[in-house]
Amino acid sequence: MKNFFIVSVTSFVFSSVLWILWHFIDTHILFFAGEGVFFYLPHAARVLCIVYFGYKAIPGLYLGELFGPYVIEPGFYTFPIYITSLISVMSVPLTLSMLNSLGFTLGHTISSPLNRRNYKHIFLITFISAGFNSLLVNLYLSRNNLSYANAITDIDQVLSFFIGDILGTVLVFIFLGLLLKPILKQAQNQ
Repeated sequence: MKNFFIVSVTSFVFSSVLWILWHFIDTHILFFAGEGVFFYLPHAARVLCIVYFGYKAIPGLYLGELFGPYVIEPGFYTFPIYITSLISVMSVPLTLSMLNSLGFTLGHTISSPLNRRNYKHIFLITFISAGFNSLLVNLYLSRNNLSYANAITDIDQVLSFFIGDILGTVLVFIFLGLLLKPILKQAQNQ
């Protein structure tokens, strides 16, 4: 239970920090203002937390998806986001289940079909989960006649979700790689 609590809190904090950072950039940085759909940073939290912590990260990620819009910026979305947030978080486990059913299990070793330490494998999970997220969320929105403010649920929105999830995750990977590389080198030297 202790591990579940730590994983949930870590996932919640990571997801919330990325949502706050994404929202700040989208609303306050002139060059990027209003273009946040093209680099949605919180998708990286979904992918990284579920790949590294497993399914125990889902409750924390779900709460993180709700925290930003309901606490930091109430009224950010024009509709309740309980279902869309759940779909977004579950896109990564859906991807892992699909890959597992195809014989690509996620493991720790180099001989594993999908290795947690291989950035190419994590990018594959990111790519597929971004596809599931963009299709399923927008399918839900269109079936229920919901939409984001000043947006139409159409193929352009599906593509912007897809591109935004991938670009946002890549940006977070690059940032974490640059941030953690000196720390990891120092740890290896000791």
